[in-house]
Amino acid sequence: DKFFTSNRALFDSHERSVRISTWYFALVEFSGVFASAMMIGVGGWLVHRGDVTLGTVVAFTLLISSLFDPVQQLSQLYNTVQSAGAALSKLFAILDAKPEVDEHPAAISLPISGVLKVDSISFTYATGEHPALNNVSISVAPGEKLALVGPTGAGKSTLAKLMARMYDPVSGTVSYGGVNLTMATMDSLRQRIVVVPQEGFLFNGTIRDNLRIAKTSATDAEIDAAVEAISATEHFAQFPDGLDTEVRERGSRLSAGERQLVALARAALVDPAVLVLDEATSNLDPGTEAEVERALERLMSGRTVIVVAHRLSTVQRADHIAVIDAAQVAEYGTHTELIAKNGRYAALANAWQTSQIVN
Repeated sequence: DKFFTSNRALFDSHERSVRISTWYFALVEFSGVFASAMMIGVGGWLVHRGDVTLGTVVAFTLLISSLFDPVQQLSQLYNTVQSAGAALSKLFAILDAKPEVDEHPAAISLPISGVLKVDSISFTYATGEHPALNNVSISVAPGEKLALVGPTGAGKSTLAKLMARMYDPVSGTVSYGGVNLTMATMDSLRQRIVVVPQEGFLFNGTIRDNLRIAKTSATDAEIDAAVEAISATEHFAQFPDGLDTEVRERGSRLSAGERQLVALARAALVDPAVLVLDEATSNLDPGTEAEVERALERLMSGRTVIVVAHRLSTVQRADHIAVIDAAQVAEYGTHTELIAKNGRYAALANAWQTSQIVN
């Protein structure tokens, strides 16, 4: 309903703008033609009487025609100014927007390694009526791989984002190495914990420019090493200009898999201790799926990994699995343990296997 209302308001506003522009251009055009016709008619009569010369009439006719050209251009300029004003207002709104999380004045750096611990956290979105998470506790040891599974809307991605402090919990704490994330400096937090989303955002520029966003001080050698770390050097070398290839806005020149390779290379450039994968392999094209999977395996090696997964193959490789359902941890254990329980996870695993057979 909210989308329909906003979409309808945009349509009505655009329609009103088009109507006004149409009437304005028609009025200006008619006025110009009418003025020229009047000048020719009256001028012809005056020439016939001998009051003015033909050259004078021609000069005034051309003068009137040239007078209405700037008036038409003025309307186009007005439209441009209005569009620019709307864009600026949106830009300033973004610049003035407050971050979801703030750095505490007494913030300290996170340790290089440690246990990532979620202790009795609850969270509700500002627009939500029901809690997205309710009294959730979980612990991930250094180097451990934890898979978060469950039905759509259960709270998996929310939990993953809270573990990376994309949001702060309403109650409870998230800590790393014994340090509450709310007391960590933002620099150390983003260096220790990196999120790879379902589809990383790419800006207009080169692949190298988009990689450097993750670490602005990175040298070309460090960027090349990050690409090599996920075994993507040969793939990007196939492009006309290699890493200096322009990707255009939102990376429109790259496939979904290639955009995800850039996102993984960004993470490799930061070299975090904790990697949060929020459905990072759910939107891939067949041409690069296997390559992204290999890059992901290399990136996860030796790191603490939190993965929101919808693939049985990914989940089976995890050290522990947490089944999130109805905003809580419904089940927790290894793949073998949860299959033996024959509960929610077993049902999900059977559904995944059936889906793979059908496909």
